[in-house]
Amino acid sequence: MKYTTLTMNGKDYKLRLGAAHIEQLEKHLGGRNPLDLLMAAENGNLPPLTGTLRILHSSMQKFQHGISWSDVQNIYDEYVDEGNTYTDLLPHLIEVFQISGFFKKAPEAGEATGAENL
Repeated sequence: MKYTTLTMNGKDYKLRLGAAHIEQLEKHLGGRNPLDLLMAAENGNLPPLTGTLRILHSSMQKFQHGISWSDVQNIYDEYVDEGNTYTDLLPHLIEVFQISGFFKKAPEAGEATGAENL
């Protein structure tokens, strides 16, 4: 099973959004697609911290069973205390969406895309 690893506060967390966790996350976000929150950053609008931490919390559920909302808030506070920023976290969450099937990874420069066979 695919996952991405995020190291926060010296601990590795395996992250992936499964269907059940996406469904619960959408409920927390008032029916919004969670990817919409992060895509706003591309337009210069940072998503709210609560929504971002909800994405992190949901992506931790599959491999860190029983991690609570309070745990995630504390992990984030320690992450910031260690000199990291809110914006440092966003690329990791984009990777979560990629491995969770929201979109494919863009090909690297020089990689074949299959379009050359058309």
